[in-house]
Amino acid sequence: MNSSLKPHLIQLVSSFSYYLIDEARKDVGKDVLEVKITDLEYYKAGGRFGDVYVADVYYSSEFGEHKTKLAIKFIESALDVLTEIRNSSFLEKKFSTRSIVKIPRYIYVNLKQPTFIAYEGITGLNYEDAHTVVDKSFWAGYVLSIIHEGKPRPVIVDIYEELYRRLILSIFGGDDKEQEIMEGSKNLIEMVASSQGGGDAFGDFHQSNLMIRATPQGQVVSIALIDPTFWMQGSFDRFEDVGTFFGRQAFLEYRETQSIIRTIGDIQQFLQGYNVHLKEITGTPLQELYPRGYPLDLFLSTWAMMDIIDKTNNQNVPLDHPDVVLMKDFAYYFLTDQPIGKELNTHI
Repeated sequence: MNSSLKPHLIQLVSSFSYYLIDEARKDVGKDVLEVKITDLEYYKAGGRFGDVYVADVYYSSEFGEHKTKLAIKFIESALDVLTEIRNSSFLEKKFSTRSIVKIPRYIYVNLKQPTFIAYEGITGLNYEDAHTVVDKSFWAGYVLSIIHEGKPRPVIVDIYEELYRRLILSIFGGDDKEQEIMEGSKNLIEMVASSQGGGDAFGDFHQSNLMIRATPQGQVVSIALIDPTFWMQGSFDRFEDVGTFFGRQAFLEYRETQSIIRTIGDIQQFLQGYNVHLKEITGTPLQELYPRGYPLDLFLSTWAMMDIIDKTNNQNVPLDHPDVVLMKDFAYYFLTDQPIGKELNTHI
């Protein structure tokens, strides 16, 4: 543990000791008046645009010893803090009638340096680590459908057409495969253009952003959604978030087996959960919103090509590095072979 950071985190938590008092009151059922932090243990969680520290806080009161869990997320600017708070509030309203879904409650906001948000701690397993939870993909799809909601409407297809062309030019430009890719994958953009799948977007719907509590038998009890930094209202393609969610999982399987059979099975379960909620609120299943088929191969390839650009431009990984070469093959696989469409687009 970084000895210099621990006192700093204790000092920050002390600034909202009222929360600790409230938690202690709930714990002992008595009128706690004063608390003192005795220790703090923490680990650094993965945050894309700011450091996140998950901490167990140990403290004492006149009634004994207590422990509570919380998360402190450092954000670069006060404006970004306010954006996240606003997004959390919107999403909390979306989930207000779904007791199985939880949005962590923010308990303290600091708009001066260092700018941060403190959230109540969430217990459970990260989606990626919940290997024995049998219905986790179903419930992940159900959660995303609540986020997207809204009546059927066209997707703003221009942004995807432009991104698609730029990415292919950047990754495959000058490659012998460029023309083959453009010809073989144009049907994916047509799926987006002909759809009525426009909806709000979470923008960063990764498996690491879902925390699951389950029974010993592997049934989901509750599921918590964290890190709403990039949630946006609009008319974005629903499958963009699905592609982000399954990108890393699909790549790891592809690296191991040169196929994505297990991932496709999880995607099918995910879409079942998505459709359950979608039909509840609109009466219209996904297949009616996408008459030309689901463009999920497009968004898996987009995830891969964006990752290549991040590695080569921001992390200075060379183009001939094995990981970059394999990721390029992975993108090519989705743009040309379109393995997900072969399995899922049978309703056309």
